[in-house]
Amino acid sequence: MESQSSPRLPAVPEPVYSTISKAADIAASPIWMLRWEADRFSPVGVFTIGGGLLRAQGAVARDLFAASRLRLYTQGCTLLTLFATALYGAILGSSVGPAQVVPAAIKFPAVILASCGLCLPSFYIFQALAGARLTFQQALAAVMMLGAAAGLILLACAPIVWFFSVSTEGDASAFVAGLNAMVIGVSVAFGFHFLTRTHRYTAWKYGERMFDLRVMALWFALVLLVAAQMAHFIGPLDGERGWLGTERGFFLAALFAV
Repeated sequence: MESQSSPRLPAVPEPVYSTISKAADIAASPIWMLRWEADRFSPVGVFTIGGGLLRAQGAVARDLFAASRLRLYTQGCTLLTLFATALYGAILGSSVGPAQVVPAAIKFPAVILASCGLCLPSFYIFQALAGARLTFQQALAAVMMLGAAAGLILLACAPIVWFFSVSTEGDASAFVAGLNAMVIGVSVAFGFHFLTRTHRYTAWKYGERMFDLRVMALWFALVLLVAAQMAHFIGPLDGERGWLGTERGFFLAALFAV
């Protein structure tokens, strides 16, 4: 006796509205997100990370979200930050005097890297308590990416600052100091901008937030305070302190005293 098979139901076609909705979302997306979506980058060493930050930000953001090759990114961004701040520190020192070139080239990177290190635990804890699900390695890589992005801006502006340092005299010292302050501020703002765009892109692509932007803005203000106090404590442009000399005190009091 042959068993009767149950009749096969016709296949249900995929709803057309989902495809139309997805296409509409893509069409309404900012151009930079679509450009990031097309980025491809496979780092082959620590010295190639800068190229990824310059030409394939989308691929870097995807790797950060997926926790892929984080050690390589952290090492590459740290080296890039160290090199950029050392070079810019030497230019800062040259505006004060030849004797300050080497000390400033050592102390300025120390200010930046020490500030990042001191603020790293707060970045991870703040984001975790705000609901962002990232690992400590992701937090470390993100902070160093901020430093590396800022370092690239410092490298881009270094020839301009150097030119004004060597072509002006003492009567333009206030202008040179203001120029350096503006360049450093813009570089740090670009680093923060890179992380905010990384958050917006990954939220658009994966529907999941990597950072909490309000908490990150609060943390960014904290980093600026720590960096200012660290600069006052180490004194990269103060030739009277020597190599290991430090000075206690609040940076705002010293600023207003000047």
